[in-house]
Amino acid sequence: MKDKENFTAGRVAAFKCELGKSQSILWDGKVAGLGLRATPSGAKSYIFQTKLHGSTLRTTIGDIHTYSIEGAQKEARRLKVLTDQGIDPRALDRQKKEAEVTRKAELRIKELLVYEAWTEYLDYQKDKMKRPHIERGKKWGDRHLKDHESLAQAGGQFKKRGHGLTKQGVLFPLMTKKLIEISSELLIEWQKVEAQTRANNARQGFEMFRAFWRWCSIRPEYANLIDVNAVESKELRDEVPSRKSKRFDVLDRAQLKPWFSAVTSLNSSVAKAYLQALILTGARREEMANLQWADVDFQWGAIWLKDKVVEEGRKIPLTPYLKSLIENLPRRNQWVFSSPTSKEGRYTDPSVAHHRALSLAELPPVTIHGLRRTFASLAEWVEMPVGIVAEIMGHKPSATAEKHYKSRPLELLGIWHTKYEAWILEQAGIEFKPQEGAQLLKVVGGTSAQT
Repeated sequence: MKDKENFTAGRVAAFKCELGKSQSILWDGKVAGLGLRATPSGAKSYIFQTKLHGSTLRTTIGDIHTYSIEGAQKEARRLKVLTDQGIDPRALDRQKKEAEVTRKAELRIKELLVYEAWTEYLDYQKDKMKRPHIERGKKWGDRHLKDHESLAQAGGQFKKRGHGLTKQGVLFPLMTKKLIEISSELLIEWQKVEAQTRANNARQGFEMFRAFWRWCSIRPEYANLIDVNAVESKELRDEVPSRKSKRFDVLDRAQLKPWFSAVTSLNSSVAKAYLQALILTGARREEMANLQWADVDFQWGAIWLKDKVVEEGRKIPLTPYLKSLIENLPRRNQWVFSSPTSKEGRYTDPSVAHHRALSLAELPPVTIHGLRRTFASLAEWVEMPVGIVAEIMGHKPSATAEKHYKSRPLELLGIWHTKYEAWILEQAGIEFKPQEGAQLLKVVGGTSAQT
């Protein structure tokens, strides 16, 4: 090294890069290996240079505005000690930086909220939903995704449908916790609180959270952070409300008369027709709600329902009594079951009317989906073949013959479906005689069902 001078404030300030060179270096006469580098742009910084394992090692200490002369000399001596020991200071710095990144990442992970991991979980499921090669049953449907989103919502937002504010989801209290805070004890207390006011949601929320937690347990970024067994303890499972048996979520034959009497006494003609349509067809809630006038063939007696099992949907018979109900509905827009107050223009909340009807009839709780189960259950009273029940309801064929060989004409479905409808009306105490241009409806021993 040549051009050695003792560094002073004046000498450092005056030093410049020689004309025509990419850089110039002035070496300190006091501390071995310490240099001052200047570039044509006017930038100046302290550097350190020495021999390490037979090769030249040069590293930047820092800008002259960051380091004083004394500070740069102190750092150069430290680097000299390391290199004399055969240690590359650059590798040491990299190790320190990596350790700091790791420390910050671990700290960040420990501060991670359940909501953040939950969002990643939903994104993972949404991505699976987009892949057509993944078969149904191995990926979520839109309704299942919506349930996860609504049960985790904070609430307090204006409803998109109807009036008022949204309610806080049963999972939201967990969303605000850190992942490392989730324990069996915490989940037990959560279930105790939620089960008091919304037992079904508490059970559903637990099942969703357990699936999410198990997903976290196989993710490398979460596996070592969470208590994997937090959702598995017997004490916790004891606190989770039992699932209501689906076998009791139906109307019995003896309950048909009070149910129909209460439903036909409702003020809304749309609510009346919609609820009766569900029990007469076994259709899914949204299938019937999405029915459009273009999907109803009055001439040939058919309804085209948008099916969740078969993409193109399915055609079912338009039975005489159901036809009379639909014909008398107001034609406000494209929807058969329309609503002048709904944002979508169609009937969207049948549960309110159904709960009112059950209360009027003094019947035990039955869900909207329970009306679909009622169809399947009561069809046995007219000895309707299982395959025809499944085809009308839109169940996926199970047997090989059903999948590949049997193709039933609408007329055959109509024979059995009309027989079922007539039996239902008989049990409900409704006399129905369709006439040309008019329908005569009378509830035996009850109120008129004319819509």
